[in-house]
Amino acid sequence: MQTTVYKKKKTDDDDDDDEGEEIRVSFVLDSSIEDRSLEVPSEPIAIPSQTRRKGLSAIINHLLDRKVEKIKNDDDDDDSSDSDDSDDSDDDEDKLDSIPFDFILVGEKDNNKLLRTGIETAARRYGLSLEESIEIVYFPAQEAPTVSGEGEPIPDWISAIQIVSSQQPVVVATAGYDGSLRLHCSNNTNVLETIVCNKVHDGPIKCLATTTIASNDDSSYLLATGSLDQSLMTHRYYNDSKTLQGHAKYVNGHTSTITSVNFSPQQQNSSLMSGDWNGSLCVWNTTSTENNEVEEVPANKKRKALKNGESKSSSTTTTIHPSSKISDAHSSQISGIAWMNNNNKCAVTGSWDHSIKVWDIESQDCVLSLNGSKVVSCLDLAASSEVVATGHPDCTIRLWDIRVNTNNDTTDKNKASLITDSSSLRPSHKAFISGIQWSPTDPYVLASTSHDGTIKLWDIRSSLPLHTVRTHDNNVNDKSLCLAFGNNVIYTGGTD
Repeated sequence: MQTTVYKKKKTDDDDDDDEGEEIRVSFVLDSSIEDRSLEVPSEPIAIPSQTRRKGLSAIINHLLDRKVEKIKNDDDDDDSSDSDDSDDSDDDEDKLDSIPFDFILVGEKDNNKLLRTGIETAARRYGLSLEESIEIVYFPAQEAPTVSGEGEPIPDWISAIQIVSSQQPVVVATAGYDGSLRLHCSNNTNVLETIVCNKVHDGPIKCLATTTIASNDDSSYLLATGSLDQSLMTHRYYNDSKTLQGHAKYVNGHTSTITSVNFSPQQQNSSLMSGDWNGSLCVWNTTSTENNEVEEVPANKKRKALKNGESKSSSTTTTIHPSSKISDAHSSQISGIAWMNNNNKCAVTGSWDHSIKVWDIESQDCVLSLNGSKVVSCLDLAASSEVVATGHPDCTIRLWDIRVNTNNDTTDKNKASLITDSSSLRPSHKAFISGIQWSPTDPYVLASTSHDGTIKLWDIRSSLPLHTVRTHDNNVNDKSLCLAFGNNVIYTGGTD
């Protein structure tokens, strides 16, 4: 079987072996890929020993009888797109377009790192024998994000953004420094159109969270907002009528700016957790009416709907008191809250005091505390694992594998079964990381945004970002403040 050999400039990662040396490899399509038409013969073939990712992609495309790109640069030390690396040959005009692939070397030791060096270099690093054929698992690479459109201009900074409903048409909520909560509708074009705008706080909104209300009405959602004016409120959004009504206000909990908020993952008996500037943590029962009061809102204080929305505030608002409070959860601002997956009893918090903590909500005990060396500016927990990703002002993303034993029947319930090391991705942003979120569909992929005005797409099996996209003007005053990762789409908001 013939393959094309592509020469590249040698780099520091390359061994000083003769460029003519070859190595035997066999390709195996990842079992998670549904499109089995991308499968190639598994018989070993000989290829240049220092072939890298783009050269391997060219070989796979050749075996699939697709267009093969002529490689200009096979260096993976950057996150530039593959799409402009080469021109197609005239002989390939009738063939299907080429597909960029990613690769993982299979060996005796568990290896889950994307190939970012030559094959021989990686094989030696992982202790693989060069005398035998090396098995390489391949799969389509993550596509580069493209800017598909912008929403209507908003008169003030966007401090937080959340996807309310991922069903078409997609509904996105944004919170602004003008104290307004806005709902936007996006069709297939991904261009956001404002459908509701209510001023719900007297000060800037600092945090936002959403959840689906457990009821027969699948189009009803609950949104929580925390503000610089020290108030915490929830609002009910009806998708069918495109209306937003006041649901409850939360009192006797915080005495400083609300900086972080999140709903528990379980819709039944849903809980809300909030953190503030002083490091206090509160838990609220959003569905219970016990010990709660219903406050009548005077008619002259009802919010007026704006021209681009039909929503008005409700005439009644429930007042809710905290079910539990930890006044000294952290010594500084709580910058992120994440509930443990499918668990209303444990949550993770990150703070400017450089720590990440896991809490047992019922006992109000900290069951795990991880102390870093930098401020935690944002935090998110992977949906399918207990890996926490944190962003920091030093332009670095760090990963924490948190597995805590909270079984009350054991004597070591406060002992962590595994405390992760401070594994980090290579610094790539140029400024303070302001937002981070895992992909809802791929357990290895996350997105980050920064005051440098860019978003970066990462696969945690590589220390380098997959792609970088500038989403805000290249102006020192234009910063990206938040992001929301949906199905095949990422929304960002900022100071522009």
